[in-house]
Amino acid sequence: MPLTQKIKDRMIPIKNYATITPDATLRKAARSLRKSFFELDGGMRTVAGPRVVLVTDENMKLLGILDFKCFLENYFPQIGGLAKKILVKDIMLKVKGAIDVSATVEEGLRTIVQNKISVLPVYDGDKAVGLVRDTDIFLAITDSLEKET
Repeated sequence: MPLTQKIKDRMIPIKNYATITPDATLRKAARSLRKSFFELDGGMRTVAGPRVVLVTDENMKLLGILDFKCFLENYFPQIGGLAKKILVKDIMLKVKGAIDVSATVEEGLRTIVQNKISVLPVYDGDKAVGLVRDTDIFLAITDSLEKET
């Protein structure tokens, strides 16, 4: 079954993501990433949100993405004090690939695989409106496979 569902039906809207500037420190980025990922519910932590923080300029233009891996690869206990000095712009993932909001899930799959990425920005014209993750593409594929049986 072709994956003709639209990306816009699978993406997570940009407003659901925390943002940070490229000149923020690793420490500030860690706080933002933690806050976007965890939510307190009755005093207990529950997984709630995205595993990435978007790096944007003052006009909210998407410049990059900061994920857990970026943080973990740049934080070592013996240099923990440097978390105040390492800047997001030096460790963020550059945006590789993008897709139009009207594209299909199949086109999204192709772009993710070709660019060897797990998160793909979705644009409406020149404005970023959401992100589609490899997880979202996987779920679209498995939904499609379920409908075939």
